[in-house]
Amino acid sequence: MAESLVRPATLADLPRVLALSARDPEALAVLRHRLADRLEREPDTAPDDIARTLHAGRERFPCRDAVLGTDTAELALLLRESGAANTPPAREPGAGPLLVLDGTPAPASVPDLPETAEALRRAEDACRDGGDATAARAAAVQYGAVAWLLARGVTPDAVHGHGAGAWAAAAARGELPLSAALRAAAEHATPPAGVQENPMGTPAHPEQPTAPVVIIGSLTPCTTGESVTAETGHADPLRLDTADGTAYARLLAELWRRGFDVDTTLGRDGRRIRLPGHPFRRREPGGAAAADGPATRALTPFEQRWLFYDLVRHGSSGDHNVTVETVLPGPLPAPAEIAAAFDEIQHRHPVLRTVFSDPAGCWRARTLPTATVRPTHLATDPDAGPEQLRAAVRDAARQPLRLRDEPLLRCCVRAGPAHWALSLGLYEPLSATADPRLLLDELRALLGAEAPDPATATPIAEPEPEPA
Repeated sequence: MAESLVRPATLADLPRVLALSARDPEALAVLRHRLADRLEREPDTAPDDIARTLHAGRERFPCRDAVLGTDTAELALLLRESGAANTPPAREPGAGPLLVLDGTPAPASVPDLPETAEALRRAEDACRDGGDATAARAAAVQYGAVAWLLARGVTPDAVHGHGAGAWAAAAARGELPLSAALRAAAEHATPPAGVQENPMGTPAHPEQPTAPVVIIGSLTPCTTGESVTAETGHADPLRLDTADGTAYARLLAELWRRGFDVDTTLGRDGRRIRLPGHPFRRREPGGAAAADGPATRALTPFEQRWLFYDLVRHGSSGDHNVTVETVLPGPLPAPAEIAAAFDEIQHRHPVLRTVFSDPAGCWRARTLPTATVRPTHLATDPDAGPEQLRAAVRDAARQPLRLRDEPLLRCCVRAGPAHWALSLGLYEPLSATADPRLLLDELRALLGAEAPDPATATPIAEPEPEPA
């Protein structure tokens, strides 16, 4: 292996993987550019938060792409440059990859992943009374790689190996305790028939050539690749070099692209944040896409969960309005000025014109062609201070929505003696593609209002837990 390869010492040094999916290649391209725009506007966004949100907060669609980078700026650039015209992966549901442990000696330096570190500790214990420590270490490193992949959601059809890798594979399959497998590798024991059988392995679904083979080991010159080609028919297997930390991230990215729902956070912590959502679009009769119009689409699973939950618990939708509010100095703008600015916001962001309907008993979502929601003007309170104004518009924005055939948006204003308050409320499922805080800032800019005093600003409300 070339000495120029970067070998991260710990999990924190591995590159970040941003995994995207969409219903079709055109929507995937739009999503890449939307996300790049967001990262360029907010370069301080933590990459781990981005990766966590994309992994834990999104529906999985068939068209896939993934980019790897070390920081937000690099990830934004790679999103722009990515030209993958991905098509839905051709594989049977549940058909996982075949993992092949090639049995090569372990490299001198390996990434310090928790599973690998524990396996290496077991290898040292297995060799305290003698034995081939090199073979035990090779088996430990390859077992650690498999254990790490399993923890990341990789579900293989089979795990096979040869040499020391055969013992690591047996431990990974649960046929032997890890300590016993490492001791057997150190003693150069001959694997029993069940462990030795078909060491290079064949796919569990040989009629499905799209199920990939993954060779795991140190990529030293060997005949493993040729053996895989000869015995499985896979001329281009994937490879995981256990010496190269970036290889772990690259492998998960490639499995994601091929349709496997693996954990592309690589096991890092991160919090969910608001990112651009899937660009749902309708199709014209001739096939061209359009942003607006009377066409309908199916509800996403996220929308279905909230909608059906709130329909059953009548009046509970107000609990799931994401609200944000601000208090501004000076007099309240003219009602016509506020209405014009609010119309413009709805025009710029079609998601704000989304309505849910149930024609023929089947719930669908559609985008209204024009803005229909008008601001709600609460009665002026000549004695209210900033806190009272803010509480009033917040409570008004949280009132239940009708949910059927009406936009799921609300704007409320109230004037006081020296300040006025402005709030936006948006039904939680729609906030995945429209950040209420950014919308409020945009609306305030259209009104030419001064920036709010930090002491009177209020953070966005946290959404309620999802219904079971």
